[in-house]
Amino acid sequence: MSDAHVNADRPLRRTSFPDQVDAVVCGGGPAGSTFATLLARKGHRVILFERERFPRFHIGESLLPWNIPLLQRVGVLDKVRSAGMQVKFGARFYHQGTDRMRPVQFIDGIDKNHPSAFQVKRADFDKLLLDHACESGAQVFEGARVEEVLFSEDGRRARGVRVRLTGEAQARELAAKVVIDATGRDALLSKKIGGRIRDPLLDRSAAFAHFDTFHRAAGPTGGDIIVITTPDGWWWLIPFSDGSVSVGIVMPSRRFKERSGSVEELFQSAVAETPEVRELLAGSRRTTDVKAIADYSYRTSTFSGDGFCLIGDAACFLDPVFSTGVLMAMTSAELAAETIDHSLQSKGRIDAQDFRRFERIYKRGVARFARFVHGFYEPAMLETFYTKAPNPWIERAVTTVLGGGVFFPSFKARFFTLTFQLCVVLTGAAQAVRGRGAFERATGIVTHRSDL
Repeated sequence: MSDAHVNADRPLRRTSFPDQVDAVVCGGGPAGSTFATLLARKGHRVILFERERFPRFHIGESLLPWNIPLLQRVGVLDKVRSAGMQVKFGARFYHQGTDRMRPVQFIDGIDKNHPSAFQVKRADFDKLLLDHACESGAQVFEGARVEEVLFSEDGRRARGVRVRLTGEAQARELAAKVVIDATGRDALLSKKIGGRIRDPLLDRSAAFAHFDTFHRAAGPTGGDIIVITTPDGWWWLIPFSDGSVSVGIVMPSRRFKERSGSVEELFQSAVAETPEVRELLAGSRRTTDVKAIADYSYRTSTFSGDGFCLIGDAACFLDPVFSTGVLMAMTSAELAAETIDHSLQSKGRIDAQDFRRFERIYKRGVARFARFVHGFYEPAMLETFYTKAPNPWIERAVTTVLGGGVFFPSFKARFFTLTFQLCVVLTGAAQAVRGRGAFERATGIVTHRSDL
């Protein structure tokens, strides 16, 4: 391992800690490590602080096809392939208690150059990315907690950080031309710039665990993610190359707040109440504790400013029904790295207006995902999704969105995505006349504004 990568278990020599860098990255997940890699490869001085020691457990284990060219640009795709991670060719959606099923094969998208992705255990995947950042020239410190982002006297420009390294009594200060908040759901900078805004229509929480095996399909589809929609939530089953599986349920947060027992008991009762999941897990053994995450969907009021930028989950997070998390994180990192490299090369500093293109592209892509995520909790959208489209190009456009093609979509993809939205409107009108049938409750949709 390079001397630039310092683990908390090893004593840190003071001579290895710089006084000033071009960029300091707070957080070593996919967003932080991607940014550090790309900016360091441009010749900039980059230091990354990660409070935990990798490898560590994390969810968000299903990648999308549009991750593949991004991994290639980061220079890590061959390492991911060599690690033997599960190849994913699509997804299978089932609606509980009905014969409704929607297979998605990524090769059927409008752009056939994105036919597959990976299912990854994040402990291994994130460590691979972090090690790659170090090998690319970034200086990486694990077991390092950033306590504060330092600002100029007028409070507008970020000028560095105060960080405490494991085993040291005193925190250190480090000056930087730009500070990157990649701290995930902790969102280190969010309070400073206006706080986190929750999405009231996606007031969801999740419980999840790993199992040693499950009844997976034979052949290539055995690597597909399985999504099962239920009356008040949905399940994911993500298969890994070692035969194990990640299993989670997303449901209204009130189910967690009103539960009478533990999260583990809530999870186990949900398995028992869902025949499709119960049958798939028959004979399996849970290998991890049941964990939970609350308040799934949110965004910060702004993503950037003078000398700082938020990327990945620190900026925003969407309900993960379409496995968007890692793609959003790495895309935001790439866009931010492009912006900051250009500004440092041209004028030696980073101003708020420099991030306009970054925010415009990123927010538009997130909004395209969000329309589908919100729609997934609406009866009209859900029925349309499970119904064969009247035109194959509509299904291809939807597959393209589900594959992650939202940041730079072609005209054809945008046109037929809008056509799908028109089909949703027509389905809603039909439901108003004949009723919602199997989608009466959709997946826990909040039907009355007074419920919010």
